[in-house]
Amino acid sequence: MLNDLLFRLRSLFRRSTAEQELDDELRFHRELEAEKYVRSGMSPEAAQRQARLALGGVDQVKEECRDARGLSFLETLSQDIRYAARTFRRSPGFTVVAVLTLALGIGANTAIFSVIESVLLKPLPYPHPEQLIGVELTPMALDPNLRGIAPEDYFIFREQGHTLQDMGIYAETDTDHDVNITGFAEPERVHALHATASVLSVLGVPAAIGRVFSAADDSPSAASTVVLTHAFWQRKFGGDPGVVGKTLIVDGDACEIIGVMPRNFRFLDMQDLALILPVQLDRNKTRLGSFSYYGIGRLKDGVTLAEAKAEMDRLMPLTFSSFPAGPGLNVDQFRNARLTPTPLPLKQEVVGNIGTLLWALMAGVGMVLLIACANIANLLLVRTSARRHELALRVALGASSRRIAAQLLRESALLGLLGGIAGAVVSWVGLRVIVRLAPAGLPRAEEIGTDATAILFAVGTALFTSLLFGLIPVLKQKAAAVGIPSGGRTLTAGRERHRVQATLVAVQVALALVLLVCSGLLIRTFLILTRVNPGFTAANVQTFRISLADVNDDAAVPRIQQQLQDKLQAIPGVSSVAFASVMPMDGTSASLDNVFIEERAAQEQRTVPPLRRIIFASPGYLQTMQIPLLVGRDLNWAETLDKRPVALISESFAREYWGTPAAALGKRIRTSWGQDWREVVGVVGDVRDESLDKAPRATVYWPVVMANYRGRSLRVSRFVTFAIRTPLAGSEQFLNQARQAVWSVNAKAPLARVATLDFFFRRSMARTSFTLVMLGIAAAMALVLGTVGLYGMIAYTVSQRTREIGVRMALGAQPRAILAQIVGRGITIVLTGLAFGIAAALFLTRLVSSMLFGVRPQDPLTYVAVVALLGVVAALACYLPARRATRIDPMLALRCE
Repeated sequence: MLNDLLFRLRSLFRRSTAEQELDDELRFHRELEAEKYVRSGMSPEAAQRQARLALGGVDQVKEECRDARGLSFLETLSQDIRYAARTFRRSPGFTVVAVLTLALGIGANTAIFSVIESVLLKPLPYPHPEQLIGVELTPMALDPNLRGIAPEDYFIFREQGHTLQDMGIYAETDTDHDVNITGFAEPERVHALHATASVLSVLGVPAAIGRVFSAADDSPSAASTVVLTHAFWQRKFGGDPGVVGKTLIVDGDACEIIGVMPRNFRFLDMQDLALILPVQLDRNKTRLGSFSYYGIGRLKDGVTLAEAKAEMDRLMPLTFSSFPAGPGLNVDQFRNARLTPTPLPLKQEVVGNIGTLLWALMAGVGMVLLIACANIANLLLVRTSARRHELALRVALGASSRRIAAQLLRESALLGLLGGIAGAVVSWVGLRVIVRLAPAGLPRAEEIGTDATAILFAVGTALFTSLLFGLIPVLKQKAAAVGIPSGGRTLTAGRERHRVQATLVAVQVALALVLLVCSGLLIRTFLILTRVNPGFTAANVQTFRISLADVNDDAAVPRIQQQLQDKLQAIPGVSSVAFASVMPMDGTSASLDNVFIEERAAQEQRTVPPLRRIIFASPGYLQTMQIPLLVGRDLNWAETLDKRPVALISESFAREYWGTPAAALGKRIRTSWGQDWREVVGVVGDVRDESLDKAPRATVYWPVVMANYRGRSLRVSRFVTFAIRTPLAGSEQFLNQARQAVWSVNAKAPLARVATLDFFFRRSMARTSFTLVMLGIAAAMALVLGTVGLYGMIAYTVSQRTREIGVRMALGAQPRAILAQIVGRGITIVLTGLAFGIAAALFLTRLVSSMLFGVRPQDPLTYVAVVALLGVVAALACYLPARRATRIDPMLALRCE
């Protein structure tokens, strides 16, 4: 305190006297530093140079002290930044390590935030998107996860409701609503949207050229019209503005082109949309039961979602009393299904449950950033300790603690800014990697990019992290109380500084453990999924979609499909060919329907039987897909073309009703009242049709040709997917042969959705593998940063205790004891971090429980493996600097004393 008071009093004297005293003081400290290096064996000239380097900031200190009075804030800030830049240039190793560490943390966080902002936070690209809602019903008694709306609900909600400005419905966006385009060089099957005219008006998107649909286009008697998307217009018509009024052949029907949508138009999350076609509903022919649509509505000003739902609940009974039930159905079945309106914000309907995945990734990379901040804070603590002469001199010359803190924080801010700039580059690269690795079906994937919000997030993150890691050395620096050292002996860091460093390392270990546990759980999930039997063999199967929409005669469709099957079977290398309405895991929504059991007919007439997955399959489907036939026999072409009432069922269906597969043979089932009973002739193995992590749904396999089905005298499958088992699957040569075989039977039948079954199989696990890769990268970064932090702390401690260790060894201490003491201290810190990390992981892993399969969030094997890995790595990080300490020359340490 006395030393500090004396220097403060001197600052009140004349300027020339203060400058002379300052020069004398600086010269004195240079001599002390030089004397220390001379004692270590250095030449006087080299010692002088080393002393100037050791006190590298004092010249700047002198200039600042001379000019401190009268400086404006901007001048002070500019001076501090220039000084910080010179300081970083003198320590290139520290600067590079700190900037790269920050770049990884900030870049990874900015990249993930860009995805979250584009997918979850950014509003939909329509006028007043907050008013848009999805309007659907859910059959609570059958499956609370199903959503859809029927034409009768659309009519009632639109005509009788008062909470919506308007609403429209559109057809479910699966491959059954794709269309064939003919009249060009080659037939083409494109993705189409079937929507009422009110859908586009609700969205508030006008046509760029021509017009969109009007109410007249919705009329069943109206001429066929079509609206093109901008991309299809450019690709097929070269952007010709005179396209309006021309004719396009769609599924054999001549449609007038009435408009082209704007370039930036995107219908919800529908990809590769080419055409928009009107849904021409006849209200007088509408019957209860066709839940194959989705609804979009726009709330009136001031109306809430809850008010709209309450109104829809009130209108539901009116729907049942206004329309008759469809063939084989009765109104009581719809009432018993507990159809409940479930309107949602339209953005939530588009995004789905992807938010859990993205926020989990954000939390993971956020932990990496915290570990990076802890690492840099440790580096700054070490660096502040090394600058104690400079800081003490500042205080002695009258600098306040606030002035010292401001200087250190501005240095941290500059470091954060450099890290933010480098992080922007990392983010740019990382964002492209994420988009490339993103699973198929990631909502709004085309909108992902870096915008002003992401840039502001990066800047904010850089400033926040610089404040976070910069405050710790500021709060812990004791320069104001230390004063100018009076001797050349290097002062070791105090216990407080060591405690802070140990705490930061323990935090790094804890966060690394949480990330490694999450990655380990996902690894276990992925390994378990790879061992799950999907119920079919995906390898060596080529699939493609074929539509026979232009064939006018229903009776001719199965004959043409049989000819296609024979032609494809004749290609060299093909072992079997079949087709079905859907393929496992191909992303196509399979039909769901009630299935009645003959023995329970009386009971099920009063209730509603569960929904079953319905697949229309050709003979040979089991052989081609290699689905095991447990009992009975497969379908054959003779009975299929003869429309015999037969069916196959899955094992889970058979066991649910009859206990064993064998007991199901000969039983009879149907999907509605008034339909023919159909005999179960075979029971097949269960198939995981959606993904490996979802239990197989009970399934019924109907023939592709059926009589008296749902009020139709003849039911055929016009839209089917062919499966061809061949070792040539996926090769361009084979695909060319397949195209020629198909076109030899029907020149207007394009091949669509061409892919191997193995591609669909791997895509079904894409979300799990994507999450695993992203969290795995974050965990690896956390492990490396945590290990470096621990190694750096132990190495710094050893360097500070060099003389102490040398003296102890000179007095007889054994190297093994020195080694055990240093390693023991490091292990103690690691064990503390592991304890807190395990507690945090037990809580936080619940957030990723929805992504796990076959493994609990508290899986002991994962925890043991992660703790063992961290323990081994931490022990090695402690051992290497400790071993260096045992090699210190005691005589050199004593000579320095």
